[in-house]
Amino acid sequence: MIYLRQPLISPHQGSMMNDEWITPKELAQKTGYTEQSINQRAAKENWEKRLRPGVQGGRAHEFSLASAAPFLAKSRSVHEDPAPYLASSSQPRDIWFATFARLNRREKHLITQFILREGISGMMEKLGLNDDPDSKPPK
Repeated sequence: MIYLRQPLISPHQGSMMNDEWITPKELAQKTGYTEQSINQRAAKENWEKRLRPGVQGGRAHEFSLASAAPFLAKSRSVHEDPAPYLASSSQPRDIWFATFARLNRREKHLITQFILREGISGMMEKLGLNDDPDSKPPK
């Protein structure tokens, strides 16, 4: 394993993260991924890596923020707070529109393609809501 440049920083700084480096644990907290997933991605994408200053044993490491930046930019949880899924109306049409409006562009595309391909009955079946001829919607 090759460790690239190691700028001098104090191991006694208040935060584990400085301006240039971030630990897998910190990345996991920011993105919602597991540390294992982050380490796997870092290995696959050859992120710049170094041993953590002041930590013994060779297992503690951190990644260059420049190497991890594309991953951070693509991580939804870094950019988005959880959307409240509350509709101001209890009308099914309004609930559907409010829910659809909160989907991201990819999710909108996928659900639209699914409905076009499978139809409403296919979607209802996939959701386990098969049409029961005895059940009538409320008026």
